[in-house]
Amino acid sequence: MIHGKHSCSIHLDKWGYKPALRREWAVRNLSLTIAPGQRVLLMGASGIGKSTILQAIVGLIGRAGQESKSDSADITNITSKSDESVPGQVRQVSQDEEGGFSQGKVLIDGVPSGQALGRCGFLMQDPDAQTVFQRLADNVAFGPENLGVDRDEITDRVRQNLAMVGLDGLEWHRSVAHLSGGQSQRLALAGVLAMRPDALLLDEPTSMIDPAGADEVRAAVRKVVEEEGSTLVLVEHQADKWLDFADRLIVLGKQAGNTVIVADGDPSEIFRSQADRLDALGLWVPSQFRHQSHAPRPGKKTETVLQTTNLSISHTTTALASNINLTFHQGEITALTGSNGAGKSTLALTMAGLLPPLSGQVQVSRQVQGDLSDSQPIKWTSAQLAPRIQYVFQNPEHQFAASTVKGEILLSLGDKGESASDQADTILSSCQLDQIWDANPYTLSGGEKRRLTVAAALAAQPEILILDEPTFGQDRQTWLQLVDTIRSTAQQGVCIIMVTHDSELLSCLGCRSIFLGTRQDIEKRKIENMEEQSTEEQSLEGQNIERQSIKRQDIEEQDIDGRKSERNQTGEGNASSPSILVTPVQERLEEKKPTSPSAVLASLNPAFRLLGAILICLLMIFSLDLVSASVAVLLVLTALLVIGYGGKRIFATSWIIFLGSLTSALSVSLYGQTWGTVYVHWGILTISQGSLTLAGSTALRIIAVGVPALCLMQGMDPTDLADSLCQQFHFSDRFVYGGLAGMRLFSLMSDDWAALSLSRRSRGIAGKSKIGDSISQSFALLVLSIRRSTALATAMQARGFGSKHKRTHWRQTTLRSWDWVYLVICLLIPLISMISAMAAGTFTFMGHVIG
Repeated sequence: MIHGKHSCSIHLDKWGYKPALRREWAVRNLSLTIAPGQRVLLMGASGIGKSTILQAIVGLIGRAGQESKSDSADITNITSKSDESVPGQVRQVSQDEEGGFSQGKVLIDGVPSGQALGRCGFLMQDPDAQTVFQRLADNVAFGPENLGVDRDEITDRVRQNLAMVGLDGLEWHRSVAHLSGGQSQRLALAGVLAMRPDALLLDEPTSMIDPAGADEVRAAVRKVVEEEGSTLVLVEHQADKWLDFADRLIVLGKQAGNTVIVADGDPSEIFRSQADRLDALGLWVPSQFRHQSHAPRPGKKTETVLQTTNLSISHTTTALASNINLTFHQGEITALTGSNGAGKSTLALTMAGLLPPLSGQVQVSRQVQGDLSDSQPIKWTSAQLAPRIQYVFQNPEHQFAASTVKGEILLSLGDKGESASDQADTILSSCQLDQIWDANPYTLSGGEKRRLTVAAALAAQPEILILDEPTFGQDRQTWLQLVDTIRSTAQQGVCIIMVTHDSELLSCLGCRSIFLGTRQDIEKRKIENMEEQSTEEQSLEGQNIERQSIKRQDIEEQDIDGRKSERNQTGEGNASSPSILVTPVQERLEEKKPTSPSAVLASLNPAFRLLGAILICLLMIFSLDLVSASVAVLLVLTALLVIGYGGKRIFATSWIIFLGSLTSALSVSLYGQTWGTVYVHWGILTISQGSLTLAGSTALRIIAVGVPALCLMQGMDPTDLADSLCQQFHFSDRFVYGGLAGMRLFSLMSDDWAALSLSRRSRGIAGKSKIGDSISQSFALLVLSIRRSTALATAMQARGFGSKHKRTHWRQTTLRSWDWVYLVICLLIPLISMISAMAAGTFTFMGHVIG
């Protein structure tokens, strides 16, 4: 244990928490003390409440919104069962803003955790929930900004921590929307490490990261903790790689409804002396403390059920990989492996019929196709796809479509009868979800959500099952159950394709592996495979002849069954473990987007740029006459052309304004005020000199207001605008950056809508009715958006947002003389227009002639 300059003590005193919408307490009556500088490995079965404890330490949950004595009816119902173990004791229960109930205390150096925001850095399980800004580097700088760190020091921390987590090859302006799940997790960790917190709380920090990236992350954590002496609390199901760094292991369990500590001490000593006990609790016992098991030999291949032909994949118009030729067989298990961002999920989604190929084809066998007219999954309807191919998404919440856990299974079964209910109960029991059958799926732990989505996919009884990170968040017991489920499902003839970084899963299943990587990655992997094979051959010496012959038979069968066609254009990889060449992440350059088509506008201070647009638009609404509107349009268009805004660009940006002006002019000309010469009169329709004049004035005023509004604001970066509003206009940081984070949620809604569309297509619940689908999906998007906003607020608080520190602004904005010139021009345009109208005697104030 190192008691350093940045460390703190953590104390939980009989603390408990019951989330809203859950019947049972997630954590109950837990007492725990962690000394400053300790490096604690916190373990327990899936759903034991580890993530809940970390959130409480950070001060994100359990902060009292209202307090109630246990003699109230509602609180009595909550506490009665657990308080039986404490006769005569009446405890105070607090309800927080989220509707959860808590008891006891959580203290950081003796201070309630809710009053110590920013002292504990927290990495959550969901990387998307921790991204506040659109640009990569801004997310790393956010925490130090909230803690008042000097601007130059923030720049150094951004550079150092991006390098620590292996993201130094990416542009600082890269959009976070273009990061993979693993890259997003690394970015979130970089943001936490940059805070140099007194306590570092990590919730499965490497669970979604490839092996090489996981090594970088562990090295980064070690470096920061050793340099700063921070207290470390690490939640991790697989502790092997952390054993030499952690100095204390705490194992949690349940007893009589309470959360108890079943083991506490030196990690190696506990695993050595209590391996069997911990294994029985469902924990991952590190490999050196348990018996090794040999992977089963893969069975012989049977009928081909899915194949790709000259396939090119991408989410955009640029291919991640091309000329992919693969075949998959009935009863075969195949793993797609590779580094984060290599395109594994993109390939899987394309093969699942959820993403269209950039070129080439994905086809299924005649057996899978059945009576359908087309063999390409992308051309099937949702109802046709679900019983044939099921896809388990990386984010479980994208798949939820029912209000209860059991409802998710019944939805896949497609029947609400008694037999379906019994079948659902059996499935839930096999996945250890039967005790929470009536819980809302969104309230489950990360591991429970993952098991539920796998169970729902299996309930549909598909012929091809594609799983994206199926073992994420699982303890040893549930991991073994998932492995058994995958193996038994394959033995029933289902073709299984997995996207995974779990090397132990591959070893245990003995499955085929397809590696996606750059040329350098592929060459490195070939060398590692050769070294591994050489080591295995040497280990066979001295063993019995039978085992040697079995090993040779494995190698021979793999060579015989290999297919040269399972290579893309590089020809890399061997027959039994093909490789797919992908474009290196660093070469997928993302140009910095200009903030305006005009270099002049792009150079302006964002807040002044906004203010200028407001001045033009606001002043122009006061007059409605032909002269002022004409002069304003002429001045606006001339000014835009002078500063480099081309005519085609103006029209492309503002075509909707021009269209709206024409329709408004038509309406006013037919129904407007009648004066002067009447040209047409038919029923209620009258076209007169007055109505035509008013129509022209209306159309021109719409153009004079709408065109500058769109053209002056086009491309403006919201983050730059927020910085400028805070620094130049001294708006509240909390108000502006809270709003900015909310704006980013709007940008995520399109991504969530797309993911929800894909998940509903995969589950067979899309395409029944466009109106019904839209309503159902809109409700799901609403729920997801609310949860995202809550998670985002949590992440911002965990990064010290709203703490007592005076906030630093890393991205400095300045005012130059040209900004003032721009503002004057924006003011002069409407003034000149109105003065011209007054001189011509046509000026009207809000439609009334001034004379």
